[in-house]
Amino acid sequence: MTRFGSDRSRTAVACALLAVTANACAPLQQRPAPLPAATAANAPAAASMRPVGGKIFDKWCGDCHATATGPGSMALQRKYKGALPAILEQRSELPPEYVSVAVRRGVSFMPSFRKTEISDDDLALIAGYLAKRP
Repeated sequence: MTRFGSDRSRTAVACALLAVTANACAPLQQRPAPLPAATAANAPAAASMRPVGGKIFDKWCGDCHATATGPGSMALQRKYKGALPAILEQRSELPPEYVSVAVRRGVSFMPSFRKTEISDDDLALIAGYLAKRP
């Protein structure tokens, strides 16, 4: 801990500030259509349709990389200027090895994640999920 809090809380604050100040970005691609709304009758079926890697992605990556307004998606939109989708689930060229390195080392303002946060097994599921996107 430093005088300003943990690295993780500083990263969260930086991401929030980036999201607030980046409203001038070009429109981003939209996330693929969501699963059907869960009702009492189909909630277990809807939840089981999502691959395990997708569920882990939602937990660890979704806040920044699953929507057009996420700070990770906005940063990728600025970087790629529309040449590649900014929303990670819309990408089709993400090798699992790259995803693993990016998660363990961090990229730009994205923090690194330790094995005590995202296990190697969970990271492999996330990387495999993103590599198999249509």
